[in-house]
Amino acid sequence: MTTSIEELMQNAVDTRRVAQTAIALAVREARAADWSWDRISAALGGSPNGETLRRNFGGGSGGRPEQA
Repeated sequence: MTTSIEELMQNAVDTRRVAQTAIALAVREARAADWSWDRISAALGGSPNGETLRRNFGGGSGGRPEQA
Protein backbone atom coordinates (compact mmCIF):
# COMPACT_ATOMS: atom_id res chain seq x y z
CA MET A 1 0.00 0.00 0.00
CA THR A 2 1.36 3.39 -0.93
CA THR A 3 0.64 6.72 0.68
CA SER A 4 0.11 9.78 -1.44
CA ILE A 5 1.98 13.03 -0.88
CA GLU A 6 -1.33 14.68 0.00
CA GLU A 7 -1.94 12.14 2.77
CA LEU A 8 1.57 12.58 4.12
CA MET A 9 1.17 16.36 4.12
CA GLN A 10 -2.21 16.16 5.85
CA ASN A 11 -0.75 13.85 8.50
CA ALA A 12 2.10 16.30 9.09
CA VAL A 13 -0.33 19.23 9.39
CA ASP A 14 -2.53 17.27 11.80
CA THR A 15 0.46 16.25 13.93
CA ARG A 16 1.71 19.84 14.09
CA ARG A 17 -1.73 21.08 15.17
CA VAL A 18 -1.88 18.48 17.96
CA ALA A 19 1.60 19.48 19.17
CA GLN A 20 0.73 23.19 19.14
CA THR A 21 -2.47 22.52 21.08
CA ALA A 22 -0.54 20.49 23.67
CA ILE A 23 2.06 23.25 24.11
CA ALA A 24 -0.66 25.90 24.45
CA LEU A 25 -2.38 23.84 27.15
CA ALA A 26 0.89 23.27 29.00
CA VAL A 27 1.68 27.00 28.88
CA ARG A 28 -1.79 27.96 30.17
CA GLU A 29 -1.51 25.49 33.04
CA ALA A 30 2.02 26.61 33.92
CA ARG A 31 1.02 30.29 33.89
CA ALA A 32 -1.98 29.47 36.08
CA ALA A 33 0.52 27.92 38.53
CA ASP A 34 2.51 31.21 38.43
CA TRP A 35 5.45 29.85 36.46
CA SER A 36 7.60 32.47 34.75
CA TRP A 37 8.01 32.47 30.98
CA ASP A 38 11.67 31.46 31.41
CA ARG A 39 10.74 28.56 33.69
CA ILE A 40 8.21 27.32 31.14
CA SER A 41 10.84 27.61 28.43
CA ALA A 42 13.31 25.60 30.51
CA ALA A 43 10.67 22.90 31.08
CA LEU A 44 10.17 22.73 27.30
CA GLY A 45 13.90 22.18 26.79
CA GLY A 46 14.80 25.83 26.18
CA SER A 47 12.93 26.24 22.92
CA PRO A 48 11.00 28.40 22.39
CA ASN A 49 12.62 30.92 24.71
CA GLY A 50 10.71 32.82 27.38
CA GLU A 51 10.28 35.97 25.29
CA THR A 52 8.84 34.02 22.36
CA LEU A 53 6.43 32.22 24.68
CA ARG A 54 5.33 35.54 26.17
CA ARG A 55 4.72 37.03 22.72
CA ASN A 56 2.82 33.98 21.48
CA PHE A 57 0.81 33.16 24.59
CA GLY A 58 0.85 36.26 26.77
CA GLY A 59 -1.90 38.32 25.21
CA GLY A 60 -5.55 37.66 26.12
CA SER A 61 -5.93 34.32 24.27
CA GLY A 62 -6.65 32.30 27.36
CA GLY A 63 -3.54 33.27 29.29
CA ARG A 64 -3.24 35.87 31.98
CA PRO A 65 -2.96 39.39 30.56
CA GLU A 66 0.48 40.85 30.96
CA GLN A 67 0.94 44.08 32.86
CA ALA A 68 2.54 46.93 30.94
